[in-house]
Amino acid sequence: MKQTEKTQSEPLFELRTYGKSELASLYFPHATSPAQAMQNLRRWIAKCTPLNEALADAGHDKSRHYFLKTEVKLIVDHFGEP
Repeated sequence: MKQTEKTQSEPLFELRTYGKSELASLYFPHATSPAQAMQNLRRWIAKCTPLNEALADAGHDKSRHYFLKTEVKLIVDHFGEP
């Protein structure tokens, strides 16, 4: 089976607004805590200059506790679906 194919038991990723820890936990399901998952996602984003620039252009507020749908799309475009 290809990596992009989902089995019937696996839910498809929904493009919507996500809490930052919620999205981070989807990308890092084996992190020891939601805080660790968020730290890992922040590192990924920090190391991806094109994504950083795209998020800034989209008006991303780093202090906000959630990612808007447009921001989630940018993240998925750069990292793939969690």
